[in-house]
Amino acid sequence: MRKLFTLLGVTLAVSLFNVTTYAAEAKEGEKAVTEEELVPAKEPLVVKYTPIAPSPAKVSVKALADVFKDAGLLSVPLQEQNKAFPNGGGSIKSVSIRAFHDGAYIYFLLEWVDAAQDTIVLISPTDTIGGGFRDSVALMFPIGKYAVIDVAHPFSPRMGDRDKPVNLWHWKADWEKDLIAGGLVDIASAYPAMHDDFASDEYILAIRNTLYKSVSYVSGGVAAGNIFSLPKTRSVEDLNAIGFGTLTTQDHQDVAGNGIWEGGSWHVLITRPLITSDTNDVQFIPGGDTVFNVAVWDGANGDKDGQKSISLSWHPIRIEMVKYE
Repeated sequence: MRKLFTLLGVTLAVSLFNVTTYAAEAKEGEKAVTEEELVPAKEPLVVKYTPIAPSPAKVSVKALADVFKDAGLLSVPLQEQNKAFPNGGGSIKSVSIRAFHDGAYIYFLLEWVDAAQDTIVLISPTDTIGGGFRDSVALMFPIGKYAVIDVAHPFSPRMGDRDKPVNLWHWKADWEKDLIAGGLVDIASAYPAMHDDFASDEYILAIRNTLYKSVSYVSGGVAAGNIFSLPKTRSVEDLNAIGFGTLTTQDHQDVAGNGIWEGGSWHVLITRPLITSDTNDVQFIPGGDTVFNVAVWDGANGDKDGQKSISLSWHPIRIEMVKYE
């Protein structure tokens, strides 16, 4: 992991964090958090212990649907992100979160109403071909000695601070689409209604089809080894941040997931082992507590980067003990 996060192993003498201190550290173009944002919400998300027997061959929303019916539930209100540029969002008003663990893995199911399924990125929202940006959702957790937050030790619920790192799990609808397609989505699949002047010529059509499916011709990013262009092996990215503009992909990816759009809503599963060997990961101890925050991007609304729907408070997580029979 990049040396940016070696601060986790350093003992810091930190004085009481307050609104005045945070306001003084706000960068140009950013607004300081308000006092109420520093106080965690009261209602916890209870992560029940639920052994899965037998374990599903492939962990997915459908495979775990019955288990999630009895899982702990929390509804989190959302609003626009209004502190750091680019700001905006707010089209998604709330997200429902269920969670359980089986003694080895923790599972989160995030559900929200979204009338449009947006799985293509980098297309203008005003463009009629392909739709806007992608839909996505992220969970965020504090790590290190700040993993447990109380009123006496307030901590910004946004993107962390330089001495208070966070771990983010970011599910992306376009990555999910790549997985469903079995790799890269070719041009014809991404734009099935596009106009083609050469479709009537069989010889040129054969050449065209070869080119459209050739990575070296139509995907320079893949040919160059760009991490954002390569075929996806998972739909969730494991990241860290220590403030706005510091989001960094982890070298070691421990998070997995699955998302489906059905009945005008997204249903997204995110899962990870309770405990990992990575010091840049949040660790979940049965019988312990921590907090989380959440953000949702609405592609049809043009959401990207800092334009998103967010919660203004940390939300407590209470993890049930393993029950032995």
